[in-house]
Amino acid sequence: MAKAKKGLSNYKLNKIKKNLMYWYNQASKEQINNGESWYNDAHNFCKTRAQIFGVSPKKVAEVVSALSPQNKWERNLIDADAVLCAWRDGDGPEAVKVCTFNSNKEKAFNILNGAVVNWGPKTAAFVSNISHLDGERVTIDRHHLRACFSGLFDMNKLKSLTDLKYKQIEAATLELARVKGLQGYKFQAVVWESIR
Repeated sequence: MAKAKKGLSNYKLNKIKKNLMYWYNQASKEQINNGESWYNDAHNFCKTRAQIFGVSPKKVAEVVSALSPQNKWERNLIDADAVLCAWRDGDGPEAVKVCTFNSNKEKAFNILNGAVVNWGPKTAAFVSNISHLDGERVTIDRHHLRACFSGLFDMNKLKSLTDLKYKQIEAATLELARVKGLQGYKFQAVVWESIR
């Protein structure tokens, strides 16, 4: 008989919800405005680039995501444009310099050439959020985890988030977003603005 995967206890989930609401309520008006508009801006980038380069917004979102490790957001968008231009012009990865790992640049070209990538839960949510503003997915990054576990758990001990724990935190975040009358991604972005 397979051992059941252990999720977060009700105690931890309740503490996580309190923490997330605390960080949301700490956000200034400017942070709330920035958080509520961040994903719309990212979505508009994907949508306009999709039209320019003749690909889907999801494909652009996957390129952006592939180029994101160790890359600042503003530079990430510049790199995505460079990769999309090179790909359109028939050039390969060697024609472009990016501010992330070469393996990620190659992944971006492979995506544009039709490769299917099996993303983890965080990246799949991010792609879904920025490509079509999916209000039922939450991008749970390290800042969101810091907000969740502040005062509850030593983040240095958290190596990774199991799929079950990710789903639990995503569900808790969506519950709080509904309380605030927001899509999940907007609530998450306000928390991100507040805690970073």
